[in-house]
Amino acid sequence: MNAQQTMFTSQHKLSAGFADVTHQSQQVFRQILSAMAEPGTIMATGAIESPPPISAATYQVCLALLDQETPVWIQPELFSSEVSSSLRFHCGCRLVEDAAQAAFVLMTSSGDGRLGAFNQGSFEYPDRSATVIVEVESLADNGELNLEGPGIRGTRTVGIGGFDHGWIERLARNRAAFPCGVDLILTCGNRLMALPRTTRLSHATMEV
Repeated sequence: MNAQQTMFTSQHKLSAGFADVTHQSQQVFRQILSAMAEPGTIMATGAIESPPPISAATYQVCLALLDQETPVWIQPELFSSEVSSSLRFHCGCRLVEDAAQAAFVLMTSSGDGRLGAFNQGSFEYPDRSATVIVEVESLADNGELNLEGPGIRGTRTVGIGGFDHGWIERLARNRAAFPCGVDLILTCGNRLMALPRTTRLSHATMEV
């Protein structure tokens, strides 16, 4: 750690990053890729002390994906000086006040779920849309939500605590915007699940 880094850590409360940055970043990155390729599959990340109030999985996704080129918007309920300082120090990312300018969004399932307020990408560059990291109440391999779409053979049933019918409607609108729209990474504790924009959700006998 150089003198500038030492001065930063002495002035800001920080959570530790990955002990082995290269290995752990690659491991979490591969887990995210697998989760995106198989929507609804739960991945367990390693143990790490995260800056409150964000979860260990959210923190590790940030450590693996964020850098100087990725502006980030954090919902006020998830914002703290320790979160801000830790992400800036370990990732070098810039925090923005305008959610539409963010490449990554951190929010909770109980927050304002207006996905259309985030960067949707464009028909020419759909990959420039935002990735939305959503902290949920629970993640389970079974439940009352059915998932269909690319990467899913038939139907996959999952449980997502905090996802009400409003979320199903928002994701239906998000899917209808394809190839634009946002991709979601859901987190709870040290577990994560991905819902790409192509995934179709239904609740019980209701389809969207």
